[in-house]
Amino acid sequence: MELALANSRPYGADAVPIAGKLPTVDIRAALPHAAPTLGGLMRLLVSTYRLSRGPGRLMPVEFLQHRLWDRELMPGDRARFVGLAAQSLFHRTTCDYGWRAVADDKLIAQATLSAAGIAAVPEITGVAHPTRGLDGAAALRSIDDVVVFLRDPSQYPLVAKPIDGVFSVGVIHAVSVDPASDTIRGVTGATVPIPAVAARILDYRGGYLIQRALLPPTELGRVPGGRLCTVRVLVLLTDAGPVIHRAALKIPIRVNEADNYWREGNRLGAIDLATGEVTRVMTGKATSLRRDPIHPDTGCAIEGVTVPDWNDLRSLVTRAAPLFPGIRTQSWDVAITDHGPILLELNWGGDLYLHQIAHGAGVLDDAFCSHLRACGFQGRLPG
Repeated sequence: MELALANSRPYGADAVPIAGKLPTVDIRAALPHAAPTLGGLMRLLVSTYRLSRGPGRLMPVEFLQHRLWDRELMPGDRARFVGLAAQSLFHRTTCDYGWRAVADDKLIAQATLSAAGIAAVPEITGVAHPTRGLDGAAALRSIDDVVVFLRDPSQYPLVAKPIDGVFSVGVIHAVSVDPASDTIRGVTGATVPIPAVAARILDYRGGYLIQRALLPPTELGRVPGGRLCTVRVLVLLTDAGPVIHRAALKIPIRVNEADNYWREGNRLGAIDLATGEVTRVMTGKATSLRRDPIHPDTGCAIEGVTVPDWNDLRSLVTRAAPLFPGIRTQSWDVAITDHGPILLELNWGGDLYLHQIAHGAGVLDDAFCSHLRACGFQGRLPG
């Protein structure tokens, strides 16, 4: 359920990702670009067939989605790129499915972090659910409760999201309330009546949590025009401790409610793990996938930017990761704020596609393969 504010950027139903569903790609448009680079259509078919049967189980549509025919843009070994089928298999090998409920439920995950003394989490100001609640947060049980809450100017800026939500679907990022028109104004500039927002929030069975919105640091915030950026961090929980495998900066554009890459126009930046520098920035998919180092709204360079408090972010993630021992492949979303890095959520396994697009290389490098073997994976791997 998407709770986009009125007048926000429209998108087709196919744009919203569904876990386990192959991406939608215009194959007819992509083939004329892909086939000549591999020596013709037949060789393209043979190549994609072999990849679909290889360790990464990359389906033909995923080959096109990654624009793997373009060796300049995607120089990594094709056999090391992972498709959804292999990703699912790898995550089931490295992660206990019972722990998925802990990661997916934002109230449980944040309570786990807070109980361990990790304070770098968002402030939850309200919980909209028939029975659930949280100490210090308003219990929003009815439409009237939510309406009264949303009419209070002191609650802004705020972010409301489904407790069990994924892909930022259903997220509301509101910056202010207008008592005269009884509307809230979203981060994209769109407005929507408060009663309508309250009704939609209460209509979601899984419940909503409402958080105090986080603000970006001045230097990084200038790049996307004052918007918050987050880092997706891939962590491998090994017997020797947590290891950060890859990281990517998610950068929103003005018309999008959130920074998730599936939202058209958002950017994804590869981060150098040693320095925190953004080394390349990507946008689009398939025929539209391209490198774009400049933010389209502000004209500011994204490539070459260093993520603020990078070492603190690394320390925060490696401190939090062992609290979830049943999830040995972890994907953390960490907000870059004016008060340092803040843990937003943990994903069970997570989407490996993001790191492959950002870095131009498949995740099945030697370190990831060793991780899979250590977790008991018996299948074929590269190398």
